[in-house]
Amino acid sequence: MANQQPVSHATDARIAVWDGWRGLAIALVLCGHFFDLSWIHEDRMGVDVFFGLSGMLMSVILFEKRISLKDFYIRRFSRIFPALLFLVICLFTLAALQSHTIAPMELPASLLFIRTYIPQSPHIWETQTSTAHLWSLNVEEHAYMLMSLLAITIAGKRSAACAMGVVALLSIAIAYYYFSNNSVSQFELLSIRTESAISFVFFSAAYGLIKRRYHWKIRSPFIIALMLLVPTCYIYSTPLTLRFTVAPILLGIVVNHLQEIEGITKTMLKSKALRWLGACSFSIYLWQQPFFEYAYAIPGGLPVGLLLSIVAGAMSFYILEQPLRKAINTRWSAKPTYRTAGITA
Repeated sequence: MANQQPVSHATDARIAVWDGWRGLAIALVLCGHFFDLSWIHEDRMGVDVFFGLSGMLMSVILFEKRISLKDFYIRRFSRIFPALLFLVICLFTLAALQSHTIAPMELPASLLFIRTYIPQSPHIWETQTSTAHLWSLNVEEHAYMLMSLLAITIAGKRSAACAMGVVALLSIAIAYYYFSNNSVSQFELLSIRTESAISFVFFSAAYGLIKRRYHWKIRSPFIIALMLLVPTCYIYSTPLTLRFTVAPILLGIVVNHLQEIEGITKTMLKSKALRWLGACSFSIYLWQQPFFEYAYAIPGGLPVGLLLSIVAGAMSFYILEQPLRKAINTRWSAKPTYRTAGITA
């Protein structure tokens, strides 16, 4: 039975370093698309940085706050769908006006978060609708669905952490199987599927539950050292296996200890510019893809495309994402309920 329960967790207020972490993530994505350093997969690293933070935050919401699934899904819907729907409508309309070929299932699959699976042709990275980046939303939404099912079937936090740890290990094993049995180009297509990428979300979620249960702390220099190791997993010249075996572990540990970071790194993450990017990161992520793909047709090319993607993302955040999120939550989830039965350590 769900009852109203006062909850005081760190996520009740915005944590500056988390917004900065989101800002860092979207900055990496933008760098990878509009600059392409040609020696590191900085755009994929940016997405994985997002995944790690999402896993940590969702584990708090579902297993510690224990918000009801009704409120959880309403708030997920308000966070994601309005801005996504507007983007998808714009992009499919643009593709239709340009007489591009659009498979019948592309539109519903994009809105139902199954585009990495359906249709198989054209593959999401071969579509003419500038929606290739939506693969990451597929992974996140599938992760939230699976995590929410675990939240109502497993009461103990340690048991939940073990279950999510098993999922993370299975995901790593699947990614390794795909890597071992396919060419590099084929693996790149398979690596964006949920079963290959969900390890980043679930390892962070599992580690976070254990870390908070036992009050683990790591000194700031060691956290920063781990943070500096993360990019080595994405360098072209290093083994590709590091990206899906070591990177989820490093990112999961770092993101769960962000609040313990001190010095210049903390100052950077708390900077107004990075925090602002973080606050607008979802809308900027949505809109950067079309401006990247159409940069060739924009006077000024990639630099102007980068600027326009940030402007469009900011407009989406302030005009669409933020107001509709607030309106939907106020209307249907103003006073969220929390599950109190069966809570165990």
